Amino acid sequence: MTLFCPFSEQVLLLEALVCEIRTATTSAEVYPTAATVNARLLSVAAGVMKMSESDTTEKLQQKMMLPVRKPAKGMALILTHQYLKRVFGHLNFSLTSVAVAAFVKHIHKLKDMGTWSSPSSSSTQRVLKLSSDECVELLRDDAFFTDAHNRLAMLDALAKVIEELEGTSSMVTLSGPNKASRVIRCLYGHFANVSFRVSFCGVRRVPTRLGRRCAVVGLPCDAASYSY
Repeated sequence: MTLFCPFSEQVLLLEALVCEIRTATTSAEVYPTAATVNARLLSVAAGVMKMSESDTTEKLQQKMMLPVRKPAKGMALILTHQYLKRVFGHLNFSLTSVAVAAFVKHIHKLKDMGTWSSPSSSSTQRVLKLSSDECVELLRDDAFFTDAHNRLAMLDALAKVIEELEGTSSMVTLSGPNKASRVIRCLYGHFANVSFRVSFCGVRRVPTRLGRRCAVVGLPCDAASYSY
């Protein structure tokens, strides 16, 4: 009987997807397609279970008792491949959180935008939130990456996401006195990946008409260098 360990496969799949984004050679490859995700999933699962890809495909179509959070924490019968593919969703959520947190913190530091608050009176956690009006200001005329201060914040978000992808050594260079100047060399797709995540989180807070206009950031080429 072949041992199936979804948790090991999740870790390996996450590593494979992070590598896919980090080492992309074109902007299009920064966004793994469904076919790419499925191919990486199948390769990882076949390696862990030491089975052929055809046998692995059959195994992944079976249901297993696996952990769930809703409707209540516990176990449930879930299609194995669907459980493993959650990794991609979790990675997307993580990258968005990193990008938005870095951007908002930098904007707060540079322009005093956003307000710190606590989720509840008993909570020790503090949350920095932008108001709806502040989000509109950032999205109007794409100011969130065309304005000089906002562009610095966006570049900081880009650097943080690159760090999350373990790509700092290959994409970020420190130079100048005390290494105070930071140069980022990456694909336009990496920048678009980050700027879209920041703008999308802002779009959900503003009127639909403005949101539709600013929802997508398109960049045409495949290489770029940013310094600040």
